Amino acid sequence: MAEQTVVTTHLRAGQRPRRRVRPDKILMTVFFIILAIVFVFPLYWMVVSSLRPDGRIFVDAFELFPAQLSLDSYRNLFEQEPFGRWILNSILQTGGFAITALFLCTTGGYALAKFKFPGRNLLFVLILVSQMIPFHLLIVSLFLMIIQLGLVENYFGAIIPIAASPIGIFFVRQYMLSIDSELLNAARVDGANEYQIFYLIVLPNARPAIATLFILFSLEYWNNLLWPLIVFRQAENMPLAVGITRLISQYRQSYDLVMAGSTLATLPILVLFLFLRRQVMEGLAATGTGMK
Repeated sequence: MAEQTVVTTHLRAGQRPRRRVRPDKILMTVFFIILAIVFVFPLYWMVVSSLRPDGRIFVDAFELFPAQLSLDSYRNLFEQEPFGRWILNSILQTGGFAITALFLCTTGGYALAKFKFPGRNLLFVLILVSQMIPFHLLIVSLFLMIIQLGLVENYFGAIIPIAASPIGIFFVRQYMLSIDSELLNAARVDGANEYQIFYLIVLPNARPAIATLFILFSLEYWNNLLWPLIVFRQAENMPLAVGITRLISQYRQSYDLVMAGSTLATLPILVLFLFLRRQVMEGLAATGTGMK
């Protein structure tokens, strides 16, 4: 009774009772702070290193707050290399890859989720099994294919052979299962054909999943090195990931340019994620709850 009287007195005085801080929450908060520092520190070191004067990257490697900053690395990057063209190539190739992969995944995932046809489950299993095949085993056959099609040194040769994503089809299928089939049947009764249903009903309801895949596909190709390295030989056609690797070779180690180029290469994806982060979270949540 005495304890209840004290609480009532505090509430009447406009004071909230103090909440006890649980030790496990404190430990969890400290753990995540340390984990965030571990992940953020390499990015911070990269940005700081790109601003160090020429030749001081490894000399002052442990100086986290350099007293002298310089933009020479960025200026030399654009003057000595076709870095602007690399950025344009990456934007065009990444956009083309993301759009092509989204088209294949949305149409394939929708068909597997909403249409019943013989062998549907077997086809879905085979698509998932294809994800287990290492990409390195397919390089020779894919390269011979683009040679025969005349797609070497071509954007289409870099995009089309790798655009089909089994994981993307699985992701879209799981999301499409959460869309009410009665809504689609009602549209059919009203006279809408399958193309109208797909573009006017299915795609608007699948915007979170599409935004999530757009981010993932963009990130995948933006950082892709192996396949563009095989397709392109001329520097003016290379994307950023391949172009940056040219800055370090047996006879040249331009680490200052590498740090500057890597810093600039992270900005577009970061900005894209900040604009679409809400849709990405909704897509991931809906896909997890919509599994059947």
